[in-house]
Parts: sequence; structure tokens; C-alpha cells
Amino acid sequence: MCWHRVNCVGRRDVVVLERRPAPRLGTTYNDPVAVAELGLQAILAENHDPVSPAISNEPLERYVPLDRGRTSRITIQPAAPGVLVPSHRGIDSLQYLLSLDGKPPSLIAKVLQPDQLRFVDVEASLDAQNTAASLGCAPYALAYDLRRAVSVTAFLDGWLTARVSDLKDPEVLQAVIAVKRKIHDGPRFQSSWSVFDRIRTLQMACASCSIETKQDLPALLETVFRIERMIAAAGFDEVPAHADGLASNIMIGPGRRIQLVDFDEARNVDPYYELAILANETFEDEKDFFLALEIFEGRPRLESFRRIRLYAIADDLAWAIWALLMEAVSPRKELEFYRYAFWRLMRCRSALQAIELKL
Repeated sequence: MCWHRVNCVGRRDVVVLERRPAPRLGTTYNDPVAVAELGLQAILAENHDPVSPAISNEPLERYVPLDRGRTSRITIQPAAPGVLVPSHRGIDSLQYLLSLDGKPPSLIAKVLQPDQLRFVDVEASLDAQNTAASLGCAPYALAYDLRRAVSVTAFLDGWLTARVSDLKDPEVLQAVIAVKRKIHDGPRFQSSWSVFDRIRTLQMACASCSIETKQDLPALLETVFRIERMIAAAGFDEVPAHADGLASNIMIGPGRRIQLVDFDEARNVDPYYELAILANETFEDEKDFFLALEIFEGRPRLESFRRIRLYAIADDLAWAIWALLMEAVSPRKELEFYRYAFWRLMRCRSALQAIELKL
């Protein structure tokens, strides 16, 4: 087994799996990239096949060979299980805490769920993450295997996963928006994307599987694509963005420092789309969107408010279609995909009714 180091976004070494001797490590394990290599080896099956399904709900120990006949004992412990309702957390991937030789967890491994592979450009996602990390906005992906969609980063010990209630705190929300804006001002990502592109991709996926959808879905799609034309006619800029509104992909550290995780949605997008999905996650009443706008713009503009309302509607529809697709094709029947789709569709319809006369 080997590790071939390549330079990502010209800033930091990352690791892609090949076949060659194992890395050399001193007794102090003071090379974070080499340590991450060990974690990646432990996650991958010995025969170099995809990640073993045996890594599920119970801690697992694996011994990874070092040099001179030594081994390192890696303990793999599942992180919190994914939840879809009432909060969307940990659905797209499995997460494992990794401990070396009996020490506290120092790494976290992410393994993309097989039913999500069609929607994620793994290479672009990791490149975006490491670009954001170079700006101090995310942890580095230290080691990864592109083909198997597995990555290993440093575990943010002492940091907490944000909850929606945390984002309602204006100071926390301001810190989150500041980190996202820092990414907006940084180097562009590999690809550009819009929520309307996502909806079209999901449409094609549903059609290819002959999935029956809600009766009013064609009308909702027609309205949302009208929204796309309206936004295009008004014009917008594209900036590199995390492009993920979920609270669970925001980490809060000491002193309310913020780091972003999970860059599967990261693209160059309209910054008001990113603001819209963050506000949509945080607030039940869209009138509260003005708080996010005030932080973002300094003085909120009615035109900007209208734009993020429209993006929020499109995002609800996108996630609803995704959930309907997952309900039909995903083997993970324990997850409440249909219930999640129902909730997103209900909010989409309600928001459209409120602005129907103005479209």
C-alpha cells in the first residue's frame, strides 16, 4: 500500500492512495499528513476494495503496518448517526472518529454514501475544502482516496456541531457569515453551479428511474424555472462558496470561532443563494431573513430580500425532489425521506402562495 502526495490548490500536500511501501513515522506521530495516511489505510479494507461494510455501529480496531516491522493500532469509532427529521444531519456520508494507539481521537474520516455518489464531484469537493482551509475557514483534507470517496481530516477536539438554535444568536450568525464571505473573496473553485442546475439533475435522475412524483410538481417546476429566468435577467455575480446551509456543517469552537465542514455542495454561486439557504435553515419566518441580510449587506435592501426569498423557494423544491428520489432508490429505508420531502414541499408551496401575485 502506498501514498502518492500531490499538491492541492498549490498550498498543501494531500494524499491519494496508490501501491507502495507504508509511510515512515517517528514515535511522536508529529507529521499530520502521515498520521492521516494511517487513518486512511485503516478505513480501507486490506484487499484495497471499497470501504468495508463491517465498519458500522461498533468500534473496530485495525493494525496498520509501519516501517521496521512496527504497527500502529487504529481504533475506528462511528460518529453520531445520520438524522433527516427533524434536522438534516450526517445523511450524505458516514463519519468515523479515529484514535491512534489508545490515544484520544485525533482524526475524523468521511465516507460518502453510495447513493450520493452521483451527485458529488469528490475531487472538486476536496479541492474546495482545502482552498477554504488555506483561508482558515475549514480543516484540511489531509488524506483521501478519490475513487472510493473517502477522506481524513483532523478532528476538531473541543468544537461543537452547530444547531439551528445556535444560528439564531446574532453573534454566531455574524461569525458564520463572516467566514462564508472570506471564502467568497478567495480563489475561485473548480466549477460553477446553481440550485436550478441541481433541480434539472434531480429531474433527470427521477425520469431515468421512472419515479412517480407529486401531482403538482410540474407546476412547481414551471414556477421555479420562471424564478431562474427572473434572476438571470436581473444579473448576478458568482463567487466561490461553501453553498451549504445546514447547521450541522458548521463547527463552533472556543471563543465562538467558526469552521465549515462538508464541501460536497461547494461551487461558484450567487452569494445571495448561499445567504438564502443559511437563512432558510435558521428562520421559520422569512421576515427574519432581514437579520441575515443586515449582517451581509450592512443595510438590507428590499431587492436582496426578494432574491433570497426566491432562492429559498428553489432550494426547498430541490431538496424535496432529492428526498422523493431517495425514498424510491436508497437502500437506507430507516431514514424518513418521504416525510422530509413532504415538509420541504409544504414550505415551498406556502412561500410561493405568499408571493404568487408578484411573480
